[in-house]
Amino acid sequence: MLNFNKPRSQPRPPRSYALGGVDHTEPIKKKGFVRKIVFAFALTALCIFMLKQSPTFKSPSPFSRSEAGVTHVLVTGGAGYIGSHATLRLLKDSYRVTIVDNLSRGNMGAVKVLQELFPEPGRLQFIYADLGDAKAVSY
Repeated sequence: MLNFNKPRSQPRPPRSYALGGVDHTEPIKKKGFVRKIVFAFALTALCIFMLKQSPTFKSPSPFSRSEAGVTHVLVTGGAGYIGSHATLRLLKDSYRVTIVDNLSRGNMGAVKVLQELFPEPGRLQFIYADLGDAKAVSY
């Protein structure tokens, strides 16, 4: 067993931290800091400008429709057991719900029951899509 409380018999030699024989007494100033900030600002402004010019940015999507006092919730996997019960609870609490499911494990019957229970137009929307497919979920 090691004894960590035993004092050293010989003192340690002093350690030197020389970096290649060059001592830095003053901090190194980074050149071009202002240039990097200006470049980042210009790149951000360009991205915002390009997004605003795209036709999909200005056109309203089904998800952007808003009603006063109604929250829109997206439920992925809403045709499955947990998703359909969560959707039922949200609809009972007066939320507007969109279900996205690829029906790999879900049941379309659960969605049909929810649509029969809440027949108001625009209250429940079902989208058959795979979230891994960018074209299927983009508007």
